Amino acid sequence: MLGVTTKNPFPGMNPFFEQRWRDAHSSLITYLRDALQERLPPDLVVGAEEEAVTIGAGGSAITYRPDVQVREPWTLKEPGATPIVAEPPPTQATEPIRVFVDEEIERWLEIREAAGRLITVLELLSPTNKLESADRDRYLRKRRSFLSGGANLVEIDLVRQGACLFPAAVRKVIERTGACYGICVARATQPGEHDVYPIRLRERLPAIRIPLRPTEAAVVLDLQPLIDQCHERGRYHLLNYRLALDPPLSPEDAAWADQVLCEHLLR
Repeated sequence: MLGVTTKNPFPGMNPFFEQRWRDAHSSLITYLRDALQERLPPDLVVGAEEEAVTIGAGGSAITYRPDVQVREPWTLKEPGATPIVAEPPPTQATEPIRVFVDEEIERWLEIREAAGRLITVLELLSPTNKLESADRDRYLRKRRSFLSGGANLVEIDLVRQGACLFPAAVRKVIERTGACYGICVARATQPGEHDVYPIRLRERLPAIRIPLRPTEAAVVLDLQPLIDQCHERGRYHLLNYRLALDPPLSPEDAAWADQVLCEHLLR
């Protein structure tokens, strides 16, 4: 019997990361950037890009974070609005419903030449990309703009929620292998070909090839140490490992995951 550990109890991806995906996403972007920076040619630089996206009120319930909070005015702790009096006759201001709209900070990595030319983009997909149709459409437009602009694109999907955003042929490969996760690499010089890395729950994450310029060898990026680092530094051993996963695992994988968590005294 193993003891309680702060280390990742799974050999590969921890499916419970999605409880704190915003934190995990931010950390992994930083770890990916640092790992790549050490391996790039001296005239290339990798940087984190971000944009704020307002999350609208969707119809589906998303448990990992609220899209929009709607509260009745009398439940707010701040004082009510001061009535506006007009002469004549006295008119009292209508009390509104306060709507708090959350903002999603989307982050990705770009490898550029020192002069600024974009070489490769790395996208780490989030549930918001995969769950809401408007967010999916916006992400797919961004993907098309990168590819049409002549950049390589590396898409890393370590989230089980939502629809698969990979091209149909890539989806079929991942489904055929029974993988929970996947990585798709599109090279600017070979637009009709994609490198696919299916990732099963019980497997170690792969070391993937990150394409650069046509005359250069790809950079090898080992993902498993970055996931393990994220788990340990984020104290993810404190996640709720009794919470049901959504979507649920297959019966076989669920039994295996339960055994792993029990061995590490997390259940």
